[in-house]
Amino acid sequence: MTPHFGLSESENNQTSAYPERVPFLRPISQSWSQFRGPSRNGLIPPQRFSLDFSKPPALRWVKNCGPGHSSIVTEGELVITLEQNNQYETLSARSLDNGDEVWQRVEKTSWNDYFSGEGPRSTPTIADGKIFALFSNGILSCVNAKDGNSLWSIPIVGKEFEFPEWGFAFAPLIWNDLIILNPGGDKGAVKAYSKLNGKLVWESELAGKGVYLSPSIHSFLGEMHLLVAVEGKIASLDPENGKTRWEMPWKIFLNDVQIVQPISLSEDSFLIAAGYGKGAECFKVIRDQENGSYRIESVWKSKNLKAKFSNPVLKDGYLYGLSENLLVCLEAETGRLIWRGKKYGYGRILICQERLLILGNTGVLSVVEASPKKFTEIFSEQLLNRSRCWNGPAIVDGYLIARNGEQIACFDTAVSP
Repeated sequence: MTPHFGLSESENNQTSAYPERVPFLRPISQSWSQFRGPSRNGLIPPQRFSLDFSKPPALRWVKNCGPGHSSIVTEGELVITLEQNNQYETLSARSLDNGDEVWQRVEKTSWNDYFSGEGPRSTPTIADGKIFALFSNGILSCVNAKDGNSLWSIPIVGKEFEFPEWGFAFAPLIWNDLIILNPGGDKGAVKAYSKLNGKLVWESELAGKGVYLSPSIHSFLGEMHLLVAVEGKIASLDPENGKTRWEMPWKIFLNDVQIVQPISLSEDSFLIAAGYGKGAECFKVIRDQENGSYRIESVWKSKNLKAKFSNPVLKDGYLYGLSENLLVCLEAETGRLIWRGKKYGYGRILICQERLLILGNTGVLSVVEASPKKFTEIFSEQLLNRSRCWNGPAIVDGYLIARNGEQIACFDTAVSP
């Protein structure tokens, strides 16, 4: 039997159960190009292979890695993430085949705070064979994905910039030819740069202290809305020029910093959620036909989805998310609680066909039926060691790649031929 959970790299080298020869890597046709997947929403795209989530996946390889909360992205046969290596933040590329290091790019900087620990938080974004990585000191770098060669590098904030308490956690957004970032600031809280050369294209009128939410594009009423946040406020910008379409206050008890991503629920509504006792709220976007102005109306509120920093997912009209650490299902149209499940800690949720994949903060992988009928857990097993895991995994062509602050590993979820 192939071992499938809880192994350290040293244990792999010593155990006789580990296969002497790993099967050939299947051809890779997919990429996990950004935070929370290709569509930035936690939905795993259709795979070329049948996946088996009736039992824990088989381990292909495991390697040591540096600390940090950066998620996994992939480009072809490369596994890419940000991690800490002593006094250097490292953009690393490893082989999907065996986990060996292919290349590194380093920046002499580091981040460490009392509550969230050591290492980078931002997740790189990949587009057109280029990787756009934001380091903790505010340096945005563009590198060639194939060999790691630097194409350009720029600072996005000045020397006097006041960083958010827990550092830069947002992931760069690629939209058309722009790289969009929301660092916050007394002016130009959101900025767009040329994907080609890193030159500034626009700065927003919106200002305010930075938060941890990543910028995202949503279609409402036939228009593209760039949803962003600053402390105590949610806003929509025109992604073409950064002009504010609308903004609204949204206060979070004890901590006015938005973490969880907004979710589009329909062509004119979206959901935002927070922990710290706040809960979730659905809003409707209304546009005045005469003057084109917007107003935002609350549709429903619920204390049953207090999503602290684990992003909920939407499937077939139902929301699945961690309310603090308890898995819940809500009806998206009304906010009605459908069921409560088990406590899975603080982690990341992906949705794969009819299954929820939950990678908890202790490295446990849990698979649950994505059904409003009832809560059904399929399995819950230790996938990585118990080092804190706030990192989002990736799935490409049946391979599940996951990491925490000490390990990075690849598992095979495809059904054996």
